Amino acid sequence: MPEIPVAASAKIVLTEPTLFGNDAAEDERAEIFYSYAMERPELSIFADRKRILAVARAYKGEGKSALLRLTQHRVEQIREPLVVVAKTAADLSPEVSRDDYPTWVRAWKASILGMLAVEIGAQIGVAWSDDAMSLVEESEKRGFRRRSLLSSILDRLKLPNVELGGATLSIPERRKLGTVNPGEAVKRWSAGKTELWLFVDDVDKNFEHTQAQCMRAASFFDACRELGNAIPELRMRSAVRPNVWTILRLQYESLSHVEQYLTDLSWNEADTRQLLARRVRGYLLRTEQWSNLPRRLKAKTDDAERALVELAFEGSMQWGRGTRPPYVVLHTLSKHRPRWVVELAKAAATGAVKRRHNLITHEDIVAELVTFGRRRIEDTVAEFKSQSPEIDELIAAFGRAKEQLSTAELLRVIDNRILTHLQPHITGVTGKPSNLAIARLLFEIGLFYGRRDLPDGEYVHFSFSERPFLFKTRTSIDDGLSWEIHPVFRQALEIRDAGGEEVGRGRRRT
Repeated sequence: MPEIPVAASAKIVLTEPTLFGNDAAEDERAEIFYSYAMERPELSIFADRKRILAVARAYKGEGKSALLRLTQHRVEQIREPLVVVAKTAADLSPEVSRDDYPTWVRAWKASILGMLAVEIGAQIGVAWSDDAMSLVEESEKRGFRRRSLLSSILDRLKLPNVELGGATLSIPERRKLGTVNPGEAVKRWSAGKTELWLFVDDVDKNFEHTQAQCMRAASFFDACRELGNAIPELRMRSAVRPNVWTILRLQYESLSHVEQYLTDLSWNEADTRQLLARRVRGYLLRTEQWSNLPRRLKAKTDDAERALVELAFEGSMQWGRGTRPPYVVLHTLSKHRPRWVVELAKAAATGAVKRRHNLITHEDIVAELVTFGRRRIEDTVAEFKSQSPEIDELIAAFGRAKEQLSTAELLRVIDNRILTHLQPHITGVTGKPSNLAIARLLFEIGLFYGRRDLPDGEYVHFSFSERPFLFKTRTSIDDGLSWEIHPVFRQALEIRDAGGEEVGRGRRRT
């Protein structure tokens, strides 16, 4: 197939703030978000009306919020009676004074049902049934619905006492009932006719490994499962980070019943290519340049996506012993997280303009790696501190270490630089952790990945998700792999290559 030409009529302004969009999907303006949003395969799972509960399991920046937002948008296109409610966990979290798990589960259910009652009441037109009237009154009482004219008049009307046959009759003041039992009212009102969709994001936001926070987060998922069983019309969608889920699952056996509702998100190179192509496409649509492009550039093909990416990036970048497309470079340096892809692309675009480059080059990306790597270390510390309070010291211990380590060298670094100076605490490990336990944690957080060198001189990498059994016992330590510090951290940690030079200062390697 002949190469698709880059359209000369398309002009990309690298300084345009909306070119690559917002780092966080939940903060993006609707018209921009829907111009570039990717409909990943998981969307069909989350929008499936037969699924009572679906939970996205992914790390920060891997698209959980975008998936929930896209699912809500698709659900709202359904031309049937439904009620859609989107909240953060902070909006719904109950106040519970007792560290008692059943109490937390009941409190979550009460809070969710109360919010559903309010939202239903706010959307009901004219209420004739007892349940409908009570839901409307509950919504009015909490300020989510404007009171009707009749309701306002009756509330203000003070009827005088009436004389009748020598007796004085007192007209009682109107009393609003509200919902005495929101759960039963919601259940009866929706039974067999109206779907209720609840989207809850940020259940594990700012999570810390304390008894109170573990109980709060874990009980939410148990409450959702129980509500799904009690109200057939209810559909619930949420998200959780893998490391938080592991902590919760170790403490609360009941979450084994929720495991079946989890969907893991992951990104490959083709996904990152599509992400960048969609961002460029969205920009061209918003700047009214899309119609000027050749038809083949608008096709849903790999070649078309590559051509769109090359409207903003140079087509080939030095990488290792050869060259690779820009999306491969960004995919690797972002640790496969779309949010980090966008952040690095935006930073590199700013640098490209300063260097008077028309396209984002390899030089522009590499120039950002020290600052970008430091931010990624900060993000990693914040994300995994719940698993080890000393995680920042564990990462810092690899400062100026070798780029590639054998298993023996890796364990020696841990022994000499960590265990001789501190006794870190690791979730699920009793007492002083071994060097294997620390290596496993660092492998899990992505400080390094496994590397297998092939006979033809090539090599392949393995992440924790691909080899989760490594470092578990002394009989399954490394599967014959060596260990390579992830490229995103190398310059920030001043990692040394095989020749002893700091990566990025002398001969660049990846």
